[in-house]
Amino acid sequence: MVFSFRKMSSFLVCALLLASCATKTAYYNDLGNLVSNRKYSEAANLIEQSKEKEYGKKNALLYYLDRGMLLHIAGDYAASNAAFERAKQLAAEYFTKSVTTEASTLLVSDNMRPYYGEDFERALINVFSALNYVFLGKESEALVEARQVDHFLKTLQVDYGHKNTYQEDAFARYLMGMLYENQGQINDAFISYRKALDAYRMYEKAFGVPCPKDLPGDAVRTARRMGFNAEIKEIEKTWGRTESSADAGGEAVVVVYNGFSPEKIDSFFEISFGRGWIYVDQVNAKGEEAQKVEQARGIARSILSKEIVRMAFPKYTPIGYRVKNIGVYSGGSSVPGTVVEDIGAIAEKGLEDRIGRIRARTIARSVIKFALAKNISQKVGDKKGEVAGWLAKKLLTVAATATELADKRSWRSLPDKIILARMPLPEGEHEIVLKLADSRGVEVASMPVKVRIKDGKKTFVVARVAQ
Repeated sequence: MVFSFRKMSSFLVCALLLASCATKTAYYNDLGNLVSNRKYSEAANLIEQSKEKEYGKKNALLYYLDRGMLLHIAGDYAASNAAFERAKQLAAEYFTKSVTTEASTLLVSDNMRPYYGEDFERALINVFSALNYVFLGKESEALVEARQVDHFLKTLQVDYGHKNTYQEDAFARYLMGMLYENQGQINDAFISYRKALDAYRMYEKAFGVPCPKDLPGDAVRTARRMGFNAEIKEIEKTWGRTESSADAGGEAVVVVYNGFSPEKIDSFFEISFGRGWIYVDQVNAKGEEAQKVEQARGIARSILSKEIVRMAFPKYTPIGYRVKNIGVYSGGSSVPGTVVEDIGAIAEKGLEDRIGRIRARTIARSVIKFALAKNISQKVGDKKGEVAGWLAKKLLTVAATATELADKRSWRSLPDKIILARMPLPEGEHEIVLKLADSRGVEVASMPVKVRIKDGKKTFVVARVAQ
């Protein structure tokens, strides 16, 4: 084997560049500042300008997700949906590839794979797309999104055999129920409301998000219109007797995206080579990677079991924000906002559900790379001397550590929580005011919004709060 310090140095530089690319703190800080100052179009432009530099091919999905989200809150709904449609295609394509190749790519760092999105991220694409169509006046297309998210959630539960906590999206079901009801599809509305009720029972236990107070009444109202008396009794047995809102009149449905979703950071971890090698025996490598595993297995006998291997796993850390309570006011009436989707809690629980699998693969990959690096340094030492061998080992160890930074990618332009407030209003033009308060109830700011209410319809309003 021919060894070159120049080649090794080049490899090290590439590894460190990879590590620096994995951390995009400055970019997302700039993006967050623009969102906080409600400069949504400027934020969308920043994403477009940063397509190659900050995203690149492996993060193409994140580019379309971030762009779609910023265009959504900027009010450019058609362009937002164009981005989200491309995001759907990439997510499906990359996920399918990951299922077929994951078992045979043990030695490839997760950062080197195309990002295909978290389960909840892929479900939320349909949620935001549906709202885009509502604002474009294309509610039939919004129902297509409702059916797509229904299919996706069923796929999570059946086809992929997921055992993660997140297998249903309560807010998606709740929103789709309202959209179906707006279009007079009462049976579909009832089914969505009923699924939302079931999902919120899980949400309260897993994510601390209780069922919205209006939802049982929605389910009862639509069940009554369909003549589902047995279902009404069952719902009231579980949720108590409900005050079902009347079919007449209109309603403002205010959807508030609050705060910033948590970010992933590196959690560094050290393990002895001997303990780490146990994980290698649990993997089933194939093809070329199987040969490398066998090569490492032969080298492992010459490595002291107490030698330390360093690696990193992802963990979430929250991003602080001041506004915690949101109320909606109009005339002399007011309604409090209710958390209907805790994205931060869902993300953290999802990572917790799969961290065992991530740890096993990361440890196995790290100790195999450690053994292969040890082999190279021994050969360098034999040819170039003890000092050269020592230097080769250090360089390769640094390079291996750099390439083993945790996969910290996520849809960072998401809010931390989605808050919903529903206010009954008569037909006509109204000004509603969103009052924003901190955790102590001290008002931080207010946001006036004009809305036209139609009789018998739910009128949706979206607001972004990031302060």
